[in-house]
Amino acid sequence: MKNIMKSVVLLLFLVLLLLYPAPIIASTKTGLLTWAEKVVPALFPFFVLTRLMIYYQVPQMIGKLFAPIFKSVLKISPLSFFVMFMSFISGNPSGPKMAREYYDKHLISERELTGLLYFCNFSSPLFIIGTIGVVLYQSTQIGYLLLTSHLLGSITVFILCYPYFKTTSSKTLNIEYPTQSFATILIDCIESSIQTLLRVGGIIVFFYIVSEAFNIIHLIEWFDQLLAPILSSMNINTIEPFFAGLLEFTQGVTKVASASFPFKTKLILTAFIVSFTGLSIHTQTFMFAKNLSVSYIKYLFMRCVHGISSALIVLFGYQYLEQTDDVFLQVGFHPLFILNPFVKLTLGFMISYLILKPLQLIIHQMDRYKKAKR
Repeated sequence: MKNIMKSVVLLLFLVLLLLYPAPIIASTKTGLLTWAEKVVPALFPFFVLTRLMIYYQVPQMIGKLFAPIFKSVLKISPLSFFVMFMSFISGNPSGPKMAREYYDKHLISERELTGLLYFCNFSSPLFIIGTIGVVLYQSTQIGYLLLTSHLLGSITVFILCYPYFKTTSSKTLNIEYPTQSFATILIDCIESSIQTLLRVGGIIVFFYIVSEAFNIIHLIEWFDQLLAPILSSMNINTIEPFFAGLLEFTQGVTKVASASFPFKTKLILTAFIVSFTGLSIHTQTFMFAKNLSVSYIKYLFMRCVHGISSALIVLFGYQYLEQTDDVFLQVGFHPLFILNPFVKLTLGFMISYLILKPLQLIIHQMDRYKKAKR
């Protein structure tokens, strides 16, 4: 029955695409440009760097140094803490990606991986302070308020996930440096990062299209009419920005910031969307849960807990926010177009992938030849 329903939905989606090609194509272009301008520049360096760190055993060295502290005080694996820390710095979906790589190398257990997938869903601090605070709300104070609520709200999720992290294992971390050449390792890191970014880009574009499809069939208008009494009591005229945030959080926070809502309401909704992260990020996270029995219901519950906790912190912290013009950098919106340097950079990454793939094969064959000669 489920497969039949999926087939019907896909057929209806095809009909929408044929009847309304212009808005679907426009949403596809917007999703691609958003990915190229905001996601790739932010994630690509972290993806390459974290994979290089894994190759050269940096987390193991840090874990070996601080293992007594983590095991005796927090009773968690130093590697798990390292993934949490890197996830908070780099943003989604770096944490789940790194956790899966550790699991594949048998450095953490499946239980720890499950806990990390539930917990490590952070938006980048630079995105929260820079893009949301400065660009969308023209205030660093708001950026720091949202970042604080995002971080403090995650403590509730950490407490709920702690049983997954808690370990009494006395397993020692062995440090074994790679034998491959640096060129081989670097090309592998770049190739793996670009593959992941391509998947992330596809997911983002897909949810942009879904959001536009809901607008085409007037689903948002139906919800607005259904929830009219509740929305009017909150001085909100439409649920569309919040609904967009549930699907793709970058699009959602942008629409919320530009909506004609009360300012306090906009901040509360933004805090929830940033911590809930949207179904697009959920899908990206579950890319790394392949062949594992990770419950999406539990994951969704954790995202809701994080979102509600962050929203409540903003609700109570808003009164301490100074109403001043503290803009340290005047950043305005500008049209996204194909000559944008970030788009050029993304196209460069795609071209480099096509070049690096055969180059990697050549270097690999050379390494094999040298070993055989020895």
